[in-house]
Amino acid sequence: MLDRALASRWHEKKLGILTELQAASGRKIIIDKAWEPPHFGSVSLADGHWEHVDDKPRTLGWQLHQFAFMPALIAYDRHNETMEGSELALTLVDQWWSKFRDTPMVRTNMAWHDHGTALRLSNFLLLRSHLGGPRNPLLDDICRQHASLLKQEDFYERGNNHGFDQSIILFEYSQEMADGEAEQLARERINFEISAAFAPDGGHVENSPGYHHFGIAQVKLANEIGLSYTGEEMATAGLVERAEMILAHMTRPDRKPPHIGDTSDFTVRRLPPPSSNDLVLPDSGWAFFRSGWDTQALQGVFKSGYRSIAHRHDDDLALSLFALGEEWIIDGGMFAHEPKDPMRVYMRSAHSHSLPYVVGLKAVRDMAAIGQHSRIVSSRSSKTTFEVTGETKMWQGFDARRTVVFDRLKRTVTIKDQIEPVSDEARERASSRVDKDYAVYATRFLIPGDKQVSRTPNGVQIKGQSATLHIESSVRCKIVSGQSAPTLAGWRSTKPNEVMPAFDVSFLVSAHSMEETFTLCWV
Repeated sequence: MLDRALASRWHEKKLGILTELQAASGRKIIIDKAWEPPHFGSVSLADGHWEHVDDKPRTLGWQLHQFAFMPALIAYDRHNETMEGSELALTLVDQWWSKFRDTPMVRTNMAWHDHGTALRLSNFLLLRSHLGGPRNPLLDDICRQHASLLKQEDFYERGNNHGFDQSIILFEYSQEMADGEAEQLARERINFEISAAFAPDGGHVENSPGYHHFGIAQVKLANEIGLSYTGEEMATAGLVERAEMILAHMTRPDRKPPHIGDTSDFTVRRLPPPSSNDLVLPDSGWAFFRSGWDTQALQGVFKSGYRSIAHRHDDDLALSLFALGEEWIIDGGMFAHEPKDPMRVYMRSAHSHSLPYVVGLKAVRDMAAIGQHSRIVSSRSSKTTFEVTGETKMWQGFDARRTVVFDRLKRTVTIKDQIEPVSDEARERASSRVDKDYAVYATRFLIPGDKQVSRTPNGVQIKGQSATLHIESSVRCKIVSGQSAPTLAGWRSTKPNEVMPAFDVSFLVSAHSMEETFTLCWV
């Protein structure tokens, strides 16, 4: 039996927080007496305008379809002691349901996006609680039909952050609507999602600091909902503490994560410094090293691991470096969840990552084929030195390996890159390019656009605000920044839907195999 006294606590807490936020924000949500709905950019949700939502940017449409504005309307009511916000919310729910209830309930239809559907149900349940529970038969029926869809196995996005939220919200529904079948199913799924989200070493499997941070938030949410409804947490004791220790290693000295994979700009709350300066996660494919925990410390993040297709970038062997309060070596970032947008395609490709690569060859993005071959091979750490080696087969027919050595005393980073053709086709490709004096391999360093980058007789000089970084190499290089044609090159993104120029510094090698060493030192 459900404990209804406990069952009320979760939404009462959420509603209380909304009241406090609205009171503290100093901003008024203006609701027109003529029922003019809220605007999001150039999108109006007035009657008859829902059909234009899917013409807008994908992320905006996704937010509108999930009713992300619902908490603001409820907050308006609770702060001002009115019912205008909830009346408007019910009108918008009715309009949305009339428009989309008969459209195909498939993930490719944004109205029924697998993640957005779950988040919309959560907002509908919150509105239901705000209105006092089962007082609106239509709203209850809509909630039940959403839950029926979430229960379906072919709609459940198993094993990633979408499926995790689907499971949590199905559990929330089960408690609010007293559905025992949904509760049992949701519990089984939540237990699976918690175990699948983090590798055995504690690293999140979805390929980025941003999703490691989000994964922690999801586990905390599951625990909080479990405590609110049942008095018990859902996650294994110690999981969050381990994940937050890893997050501390991931976080730069300025308390921001590096923009690796699908990571946008945000500030991480203060976490206690771990006891060690280094951490290697061979299961999830990360290595972190630093000179200390002060704001001027050097921090390096090395990635070589592939445990999930979700948010995968072609970034095996990528290295990011932050030192003296500045970024020096970076990754491109996320840009947007627009799979066909050329800038999104570029950001996910190897072209926006600091790594060794095979010139002119597209990386393989197939976990079954290369997942086990994308890995940390070895590492060692001492008071004076940190060293890590990773390897990948994401270049079909080639084996690639990178070793990174950090000398703490000299504050230098040495990189040894190796690529070797291992198939007949790859060997023929390399020979053909060598015969034409074309570059076969290269190592790319993506440099922030706020730096001054110039060639020197023995490499490249990168001038920052606080120091100058030298990349020493005898290999010829080319430097590109903000290029749009013939191909995209030299870009980065730190915020959704925004890009800015960066420097693509590529050292080019024309040889049958590659074995090059780069020394990075600050002066």
